[in-house]
Amino acid sequence: MRTERSMRNIMRVVVILAVLLLAASPASFAKATTVSDYTALKTAVTSAKAGDVITIGSSIACSGQIVLSASGVTLQAKSGVTPVLDFSAIGDKHTGTAGIGIYVTGSNNTIQGLIIQKAGDNGIKIEGAGNTIENCILRYNGDTGLQISKSTAANNTIKYCDSYRNCDTATKGENADGFACKLSAGKGNQFIGCRAFQNSDDGWDSYGMNNDVTYIDCITWHNGDKSITGYAGNGNGFKLGSKGSTGKRTMTRCIAFDTEYSGTKGFDQNNGVGSVILTDCLSFDNVEGYQLDKVKSAVMKNCREFGCQKNELPNGGSITIVTDKSKQAAIRKAVKAVCSKIEANCEADIITGQVNLDLPN
Repeated sequence: MRTERSMRNIMRVVVILAVLLLAASPASFAKATTVSDYTALKTAVTSAKAGDVITIGSSIACSGQIVLSASGVTLQAKSGVTPVLDFSAIGDKHTGTAGIGIYVTGSNNTIQGLIIQKAGDNGIKIEGAGNTIENCILRYNGDTGLQISKSTAANNTIKYCDSYRNCDTATKGENADGFACKLSAGKGNQFIGCRAFQNSDDGWDSYGMNNDVTYIDCITWHNGDKSITGYAGNGNGFKLGSKGSTGKRTMTRCIAFDTEYSGTKGFDQNNGVGSVILTDCLSFDNVEGYQLDKVKSAVMKNCREFGCQKNELPNGGSITIVTDKSKQAAIRKAVKAVCSKIEANCEADIITGQVNLDLPN
């Protein structure tokens, strides 16, 4: 027979266990799931909770979109595999959100090591906060490869991603950029080490964007070439705003070149009136290197240009024109060698990731 003391001890143990269960963090119940088909992927994402890790073990033909509404989830490639998520089955949808490949409405999620292609609209669209997209390729989508928009989309980080050959047939190439942070997106979004090329519209677009955006070690080239995408929009490099838009654009070691197709400008304010801080940036082989004359304030430090016909600089802004032909050739060779390698890797389903580009002074 149990004594009163033993009963008290049992109750004490029960209470302690209950407290420990209540105090346990959600991460302690996290799941690790590996998937290799669309049904399993959609089920895993739909039921995901904070701390869950979903690993994709093979390429998947997606019969519909993936909506990541949870927060604190990791969606990643299996080690040694570069999965291609093909959203061709979505069809050519440009209204609403149904045409998006991966639609991220949750926050603090991570997506890494994937190739996202052939969505009817954006390859990835982000409307949540604090998300990280890393080492991904966005290509052949019916609108911008990766877009950040809506006021809730703040403090997102896009790292070492490539976005190319995105084209919107419905508007004849006018909207499909490599990357976009636009349409009243929130504060603190940043692009680090990303590359945008051969898109029907611009490399980057910040249309209707009044909050700050940061770009570090980003490169864009050869957008707006109708012979590649079938349609051509503006084809500029970094489009930093739109008529009357404000906000700060901070750019460090960014490069824009080869915008001589439908576009003309390497760095383009697009009638925005915000502020710019450009450090160690480079524009070459463009019709117009820097078109920033309407910004309200500017800091330009060690920015260079060559092979361009003109520049429109802001008050307080200055650049160095590289006139030495041998130095021009050395810079051009170094940049194009890296970019050619990136293009080849993308077409071979190889994710390049971070690159280090040391240019001649």
